[in-house]
Amino acid sequence: MSVKKLFKPASIALLAACVTACSNYSTAPSAATAEASLNNEDWYQVRTEEKLFLFDDYQVYRDFLHSGNAPHLKDLGEKDKYGQAIVLGLRAEDQGKALDGIAAYRFLRQSQAPAGKFYGEIRQDGIIFVAQRYGDMVDVNKLGEPIFRHTEVASGPNGERVVYLLQKEEKKPVALIKQFQTNYGITPAS
Repeated sequence: MSVKKLFKPASIALLAACVTACSNYSTAPSAATAEASLNNEDWYQVRTEEKLFLFDDYQVYRDFLHSGNAPHLKDLGEKDKYGQAIVLGLRAEDQGKALDGIAAYRFLRQSQAPAGKFYGEIRQDGIIFVAQRYGDMVDVNKLGEPIFRHTEVASGPNGERVVYLLQKEEKKPVALIKQFQTNYGITPAS
C-alpha cells in the first residue's frame, strides 16, 4: 500500500473531525444577543425650540413626555444643524457611561446599525413622526420632514397629528400604526 493511499483516508477523517468540532463550539453570541446588548431596537427624539432631546429607552422617553424630566439629562455642549442644544435623556444607570456606550448618541452619530426590527419617534411642533426604519429618521433629521409619509390627523395620544414615515410606493403601514396605538393605549376608531 502506498503512502498516498494511506494518508488520503486519514486526512479526510481528520478534516471531518475538525469540522464537527468547530461547528459544535461557538464563542460568538447569537445575533439576537448581540442586538440586545447594543440597545439598537428603538430611538426617540423630542425637539423643542431650543433643545433636541435623544432617548434610547422607551420608559425614560415616556416619563419625559409626562414630566419634562428624565433620571439624568446630559447636555452634550453642542448644537445640531438647526441650532438646538443636544441633550441625552438617560436611565440613572447609564449616566456614567462614555458617550460611545450610549445607543442614542451612536444613532445620532450614525455609528451604530439598527436592529432588524426597529421603532422610532420624533416629536416636534405638535407632530409625532413614527418610523420603522432608522434611515427614515436620519432623513427627517437631515431634511426637516419626510419625503414619503402617511398622515393621520388628530390620532396621537393628545390629539397630535401622527406622520408615519414610508419608503417610495409603500402602502399604509398597518403594523406600524397598530404598534404606535398599542404603545399609547389608543383604541382605533371603527
